[in-house]
Amino acid sequence: MSNSFSRESPQSASSPTTMRRSPRKIWWGGLFITSLIAMGSTFEAVRIQRSYNPPTTLATPTQQWAVSSTTATFLLTSLTLASQMIPRSSRLTRGTKLELLLILISLGFTCAAVGASTNPATGLAVNAVGGVSFGNLYYSTWGSFGCAFTLLLSYIRTERGVDLGNELKSKGSRFRSWVILIVTTLIVMGSSASSYDAQCDVDVQEKPGKYCRRAALGVTVGCIGCVTSLTIVAMRMAFATPHEDENVNRGSGGRGSNTIIFAVEGVSSAVLFCAYGFAVAYLTSEKGPGAPLGNLYYSSWATFGLTFFVAASCFEEFQAAKSMILTGRQQQKSRARDSLASNLDTNSLDPGRMGAVPTDWTSQQNTAREVWSENSGQQDTASSSNFGKQASSSVGEVQIS
Repeated sequence: MSNSFSRESPQSASSPTTMRRSPRKIWWGGLFITSLIAMGSTFEAVRIQRSYNPPTTLATPTQQWAVSSTTATFLLTSLTLASQMIPRSSRLTRGTKLELLLILISLGFTCAAVGASTNPATGLAVNAVGGVSFGNLYYSTWGSFGCAFTLLLSYIRTERGVDLGNELKSKGSRFRSWVILIVTTLIVMGSSASSYDAQCDVDVQEKPGKYCRRAALGVTVGCIGCVTSLTIVAMRMAFATPHEDENVNRGSGGRGSNTIIFAVEGVSSAVLFCAYGFAVAYLTSEKGPGAPLGNLYYSSWATFGLTFFVAASCFEEFQAAKSMILTGRQQQKSRARDSLASNLDTNSLDPGRMGAVPTDWTSQQNTAREVWSENSGQQDTASSSNFGKQASSSVGEVQIS
C-alpha cells in the first residue's frame, strides 16, 4: 500500500525533471530572514549596551550567548538553503535525518536567543521592567522560534506521517486550548520570575513592594495554571474513553471516566478563569510587572482569553447534556404512559366482548404498577443510552454518558 508521506527514491530525486520541491523551503526562507534581522539587531543592542561601559569592559555571558545563538542560526539556515538549491547536495538536506538534525539545532539556538533577548535582567530587547525597548530584536527572535518550530512540525508530518495538527483537531477545540494554555501559563510564570529577579531579588535598600508582590502573584498563578493544564491534557489522553467503552464502565458500577474528566475540566476552567481575571488586573495595571508591552503582557491576556473559552465551552456542553437528558426523559415518560394504557386495555377487557368491565380491579391495579415500574426502569436505561449516543460535546469534546 502506498504512503502519501513516503519519500521519493534517490534515483527520482536526483533527476532534474522529477526532483521534488522541498515542502519546507518557504519556512527555511522565513527563518533565514528573521534570523538575519535578529543577528543584526543583536549586534546593535550589544554595541549600544557596551557604549555605556568603559572600552576595556568585556561582554557579559548573556551578550555573548545572544550573539552566538543568532549568528549560528543564520549560518545554519544559509547553508541549508544553499545546499537545497544545488541538485547534488539537495538529497542530503531534503527529507533526511541530516535535515532533522539541522532543524533541531536551529530550534535550540532560537530558544536560546529568545531567552537571552527577552529577559529583563539583560536589557537587550526589553528594559528592566519587562517592556519592549527594541522591537526589531524582540519580534525577530520570536519569529525565528516560530519558523523553526513550524519546520519541525512539517518534517514530522511529511517524513514521518504524523500530523500533530490533525491529531489535536480531532480531539476538539477545547483540548487544543488546554495544550496552548500549557505554553502561555509557562511564559507567564517565567516572565514573572524574570521580572521579580530583575527588580526584587537585588541588594538594594528600597524595593518596589507592590511590584514585587504582583510579580510573585504572576509566578504563583502561572505555576498553578501550567500544572492544571498539563494534568487535564494527560487525563484526556490517558483516560478518556470512546462512548462504547464508557457504557461498559457505567454498567459495571463506575461513574465513568469521561464524566469525571468533564467535571475536572469544568471546575478547573472556572477556577482558572477567576484566578486569571484577578491576575490580569493586577499584573497589567500601572504598578504591575506586565504593564508595558512584553512577554508577560501578551501571555497573561492570552491565558485569560483561553480560560474564558474553555469555561464557556464546558458550560455550553453541560447545558446541551442537561437539555438532552430532560428531552429523553420526557419522551420516555410519554412512551411509558402509552404502554401503560395499552396494557390496561388489553388485560381488563374480556376477550370475547368489547366494552366489558374489569373482572378484578385490584389485580389490574397491581398489573398497572408493575407495568409502570418496568417502563420506568426502561426509561432510565434508554435515557442514558440515547444520551450517550447523542451527547457528544457541543464542540466535539469528551462524551458524557
